[in-house]
Amino acid sequence: SAVAMIKASDMCGNIEVVVSIRTTHSRGNSQGVPFIMVCYDSRKDNLVKVRKLFPALDVSGTTPEGLCFESIMDELIPGSTTQDSYFINYSDGQPYYGNNDISYSGERAERHTKKMVDMMRAKGIRVLSYFIGDSDYSYDSDKKAFSNMYGSDSEFINVTNVVDVARTMNKRFLTK
Repeated sequence: SAVAMIKASDMCGNIEVVVSIRTTHSRGNSQGVPFIMVCYDSRKDNLVKVRKLFPALDVSGTTPEGLCFESIMDELIPGSTTQDSYFINYSDGQPYYGNNDISYSGERAERHTKKMVDMMRAKGIRVLSYFIGDSDYSYDSDKKAFSNMYGSDSEFINVTNVVDVARTMNKRFLTK
């Protein structure tokens, strides 16, 4: 669906799309650090980058959700009367990061992530967050945490079904 948004921005010309990935990054036996990477920005990049580099993208590690959101808050473009701004998120529902100095998980991490999402909304950014999981991995506690962080902006659909993703996005894009 991210590639579909990139293609739409390329075809329309009046849509800007920035795709980022958040995870943790480590070398060797290190504990790693929260990591966010902008892998596509329609204001600078073209479709050649998607074709050449996207097949090499691989996300593993933990989900330092709110920590990464906080780090990019100043980069997000606020919505206005002349411009709509959307933050579309894919997540497994549980923010987590830990090392010898910090433990970021549970209700504390959920509250922090919710605070970051509320700050986006206060900037006029419309949020749409998709829960990624399956019956083997997704527990009620994951779904509850996800709902606590994103509220009515959370979607529980099969994110590999392009029709379901498009339907929920169109519904959001057509409402004011």
